[in-house]
Amino acid sequence: MTTEMEIAKQKRKAARAAYSKSVNKLQEILAAESPDVDDLEIHLDQLTEKYKDLKTSDVIFLNLLQKEAGITHVEYEKEYEIAQDYYEKLSTFKIKVKKAIASAETGNESSAFPNPTWRPADGAHAAAKAEQNLPEIRLPQFDGDPRKTISHFLSYIILQNGSLEKATFEFTFDDQSWGL
Repeated sequence: MTTEMEIAKQKRKAARAAYSKSVNKLQEILAAESPDVDDLEIHLDQLTEKYKDLKTSDVIFLNLLQKEAGITHVEYEKEYEIAQDYYEKLSTFKIKVKKAIASAETGNESSAFPNPTWRPADGAHAAAKAEQNLPEIRLPQFDGDPRKTISHFLSYIILQNGSLEKATFEFTFDDQSWGL
């Protein structure tokens, strides 16, 4: 073995150790009863960065291994499959962390962001609205007659306490000032 190969092996060994340490820490967090979402995101990001370092080390090592005389295809495939196992672990943890984050956010009803989904009012909501005694305002439609413009904009119907009342506001306007 060349010294270049030994250096590549040492770097790969250190990268694998750091990666395995991050995997173990992430497993501890996921095993907790209610994992902290921020910790999950932080450790997943760290694991992703450590995988990038490991992948770089693996690429260098595998390139040197290919150039090495006397290395069989079987030995190369074995090293390549080991490198792929680390990627599969990363993919698995990404999915597990996404599921854990989703379940933590749905389980936390006191979330800072309300549920944006629109839902029709249920019976309890309608009853609470009725108890507030808010008037229902109905605006008549304007038919386009310019002589009725003022009366249209100044009248409305209020439904209050079960009875209809027509409220008309009358102002004195000069028909000529409005061009009527």
